[in-house]
Amino acid sequence: MEKKLVLYLGPEYPKHIKEKLENNVEIAFLPILNIIPINKSSMDFLNNVDSCDWIVFTSPRGPKILADDAKNNKVFDLIIEKINNKKLAAVGSETAKSIEINLGKKPDLLPKNYTGKELGVELVKINSKCVLLARSRQGLKDINEVLKEKGINFIEVNLYEESINYENLLNINEFLTKNNIQYVLLSSPLIAKAFCNYIKQNDITIISIGPSTYNILKEMCSKFNVLIPQKYTLSSAIDLINNFPR
Repeated sequence: MEKKLVLYLGPEYPKHIKEKLENNVEIAFLPILNIIPINKSSMDFLNNVDSCDWIVFTSPRGPKILADDAKNNKVFDLIIEKINNKKLAAVGSETAKSIEINLGKKPDLLPKNYTGKELGVELVKINSKCVLLARSRQGLKDINEVLKEKGINFIEVNLYEESINYENLLNINEFLTKNNIQYVLLSSPLIAKAFCNYIKQNDITIISIGPSTYNILKEMCSKFNVLIPQKYTLSSAIDLINNFPR
């Protein structure tokens, strides 16, 4: 049986979902997003963490980048001490795993639907006083809007920057043709916008990991068949591809 060929454009190869491929899916990797850790972001985190009762991580890479920067700046133990005295929230299950692996604590809150907006709603329900958002500088502001509307204070600590890898982006059309790609897996609105601006093919199916990415695709790439998994995770997206008719 012919394998389903999937192009993944995220910044790292998704090694952790190999067991879900079941010999039915082959992932081609062409990263079009650069992740740039912000030096001494752990110091910024420390300067603000005492002001808030909740710490929120909105991506799996955030906890690792914070931990790595803290180790480089010799404040890792202090970071862990501070975190152990706070409530932690994760936007989704993969972010929750990253918090536990890199920071040694299970999150106290995980929304039913893995979106920033839903997480903001949950934080409002439990009467949070102040929320520290540890995230990308280019991260979606949907959680900010919910907290602001309900009068809940929040502080943003930027852990990393995201930028488009234009060299790889310009190679996408040729890559799709040469590798006979059937599906493209998109994991962020920033990637989706870049993809829609440069792609020429129209005979592929796009899998969007989350609703914000999906909305961008429906607005900017309406010619494509766009699918979204029930759970907004990379693993669920792979499941969707595995089960989708050839």
